[in-house]
Amino acid sequence: MDVQVVSIGELLFDVFPDGERLGGAPSNFAYHAAALGARSALISAVGDDDRGRRAVEALGRAEVDVSRVSVISGKSTGIVEVEVTAGQPAYEIVEDVAWDSLVLPGDTHSRIANADLFCWGTLGQRSCRSHHAHRQLFDMLPPTCTCVFDINFRMHFHNFNVVEEGLARANVLKLNDEEVPVLREYVSGPADTRDFLRSIRHRFDIETVVLTLGDAGCRVSAEDVGFGVPSESVEVLNTVGAGDAFTAAFVLSLMAGQDLWASAKHANRVGAYVATQDSGMPAMPQSYRIAL
Repeated sequence: MDVQVVSIGELLFDVFPDGERLGGAPSNFAYHAAALGARSALISAVGDDDRGRRAVEALGRAEVDVSRVSVISGKSTGIVEVEVTAGQPAYEIVEDVAWDSLVLPGDTHSRIANADLFCWGTLGQRSCRSHHAHRQLFDMLPPTCTCVFDINFRMHFHNFNVVEEGLARANVLKLNDEEVPVLREYVSGPADTRDFLRSIRHRFDIETVVLTLGDAGCRVSAEDVGFGVPSESVEVLNTVGAGDAFTAAFVLSLMAGQDLWASAKHANRVGAYVATQDSGMPAMPQSYRIAL
């Protein structure tokens, strides 16, 4: 099975006290999808600067199709100031950077005509221009494409329209435990988390909702099914990118024919491995690749 994955949104550098690491949730997702065995493409934008060139070169070496990553003159490649305390990141995301000016290239429709899997989030839509690019792309996707909304709330860069549009278009919704109360502010529902996930799934006709719970694993909500899957115990070094790796492993496992339990278990393993690494895009062991 030849799976074509497309993601859209931010491409940036996470700036830690000890140095920079390439990142951005959809970019991490694109990287991990390629590392796990899919054909992966990223739609984003960088500045005409050293960071932009390094970002495109690094993803290209990782076999991510970067032909849809635009270079925006007059804008800098995005950065995020990151502080990590006890393995947990806190972000300060610089505004008015290249990916805020994302415009779809003219041949985008033909490039995504065979997309099997599409992933996006909220942060990449924080500007009017990038939000418009997302909406254009939604309308270009083939009807058979599986749409994955990794909600990815960051700071104040989200609003009701972006959240509701994403939920309405999603086949799979991924969120973490810190994002549940934020989502409940936008979409009212039961106080119990399990009931809330079920209500979101029914209200927006989402096939599968998966909630990551850190070292407690994850919880899956699907039609007539709801269960938790424990995670492996690991020594966490840096959780940046772990959730994006989880998402890629979960949905690609499903596309490879695995059931929900097996897909969640493998996603837990992959996400836990990334949390032990000092990069959101570490080299992926061959044993984690998925037979697509």
